[in-house]
Amino acid sequence: MSDEQADTRTAAELRHRMANTFQLMSALARMRGQRASEPEARRQLVWMADAIGSLGALERHRQEAGVDFAAYLADMTPVWQRRQGTRPAEIQLSCAQLHVSDQAASTLALIAQELVANALAHGYPDARAGVVKVGLRRLDDDRCELTVADDGQGFDPAAPGARERFGLWFVRSLAAQVRGEFALDCRAGVVARLVFSL
Repeated sequence: MSDEQADTRTAAELRHRMANTFQLMSALARMRGQRASEPEARRQLVWMADAIGSLGALERHRQEAGVDFAAYLADMTPVWQRRQGTRPAEIQLSCAQLHVSDQAASTLALIAQELVANALAHGYPDARAGVVKVGLRRLDDDRCELTVADDGQGFDPAAPGARERFGLWFVRSLAAQVRGEFALDCRAGVVARLVFSL
């Protein structure tokens, strides 16, 4: 085995170990959440478990050229579908192939996780059916666009308290880390759009 092959194998083994570590941490947080007596503590621990699990899933898609983010989203789609339980909303994916840096990928993974979770949790109350569309495409000038659009009930971002939602604050904060421009369109359902530079 050449030195290059040995390095590749070592890197693959390290990624595998890291993915397993993230998944273990996610499982522990979820188990603690299930045993929490306070509903808010339970909700926060499950949120943390989902975020850690999302980061762990990235490890399977790290390559020399960066993280294959389209493949990551394809892997996460059935996970997001399972997490919503019996709610009938469908998740549809439309992605161009895109490699992003390790650091940007982690941030984008957390953004995608939060946007999809918000769409599923708030867009379809009372077991309403619907579709959440996740898109990833290249724009001009080395920019890309990540979108999460739902056809759910929507919300008024100008309503009292809406601006204080943790999810929106969290996504806007993360968007700044990838020099991204984040926008919401709430006229029909919710369309969340992040334009970022590679």
